[in-house]
Amino acid sequence: MAGFFNQFLKQIATGDEIHDWQHASRTFVDSLYRLSPKIGTVYHVFMDLNPVVSQVDQNEQIEIGMMAKSVALPRFSVTTKTYNAYNRKNIAQEKINYDPLSITFHDDSSDVVRNFWYGYYAYYYRDADHQETIYNQDHKYNKRQEQNWGFTPLSNNGTQNYINAIRIYSLHQKEFSSYTLIRPTITSFQHGQHTAGEYTPMEHTMTVAYEAVQYATGQVSNGTVIGFNTIHYDHSASPLTSLGGGTTSILGPGGLVEGAGDVITNLQNGNFIGAALGGFRTANNFKNTNLKTVAGAELVQLGKNILSGQNPLSTVFVPTAGSINQGIAKAVNGIPGGSIGTNMNSQNAQIPSSNQGTSFLP
Repeated sequence: MAGFFNQFLKQIATGDEIHDWQHASRTFVDSLYRLSPKIGTVYHVFMDLNPVVSQVDQNEQIEIGMMAKSVALPRFSVTTKTYNAYNRKNIAQEKINYDPLSITFHDDSSDVVRNFWYGYYAYYYRDADHQETIYNQDHKYNKRQEQNWGFTPLSNNGTQNYINAIRIYSLHQKEFSSYTLIRPTITSFQHGQHTAGEYTPMEHTMTVAYEAVQYATGQVSNGTVIGFNTIHYDHSASPLTSLGGGTTSILGPGGLVEGAGDVITNLQNGNFIGAALGGFRTANNFKNTNLKTVAGAELVQLGKNILSGQNPLSTVFVPTAGSINQGIAKAVNGIPGGSIGTNMNSQNAQIPSSNQGTSFLP
């Protein structure tokens, strides 16, 4: 027993195997959580259907993506060939493959997802057009009652795609990272399964192949994430923001510094009413407040946090250089509300004007 404690004390003294949490904290908390991992439960999916061939209205088109229970992000595999150059291996790339991915939907009571699949199915395949009596007729040696069967798209030339794109958004810290699947084709669709004695929600599972992937990043505001915060959404402002009432802190969440930052952001986004309301509420919170006393108390608490090993940035709102530079760039370029973000491989990734939403920062 004595040997165990001696070894334990030796490890503490040398620090070879026992360390504190400051390395992880400085990695994932510093710089306003810049390197913190994204959370898999915060996402948005938008099914961009072709309005020429689809009869789905705009609200149901948004609701299809809202029913996405889980969605896999794109996966790639690269075909290579290995050559021998005097016994030295040389690997040459030949092509990239876009591996199919799966999306699982809730089987909703309004049949939004089921109707989406039926619209796709009825557009491409004629098997659902015929009455049940047609299938019961003997057709081997008789004249066909119907001529069109199987894959026969309704469009005249067969070139119209039912789904233009599937847009998957990873949401994180008021920003998005999007993956757009170009010209997706459903390769399998499976309805759920009924099981007696189980009370689990029903679901649909869909697998899609696609021809390319486009990437984009940006701030979540003014409809940059298509279909997000437009219907069935709680627009009530958080009490930790200036629009939700704010706090009497100076550096903390919802405080004076963050309130001023919200006003600047709303002005840049063209939300003048939000900027005026946020500024009024922030000023009202500090109407009868002694700023010197509040600042002194907060500085004392920050000092205690630092002495106890805590990262002060986890509880302090500090505008970053990136956000300031981005705001300046918007002002110089005259971009109201920001752009869709940085599209890395496409110059025509524009948001339809009909899908522009209200300003929102999650």
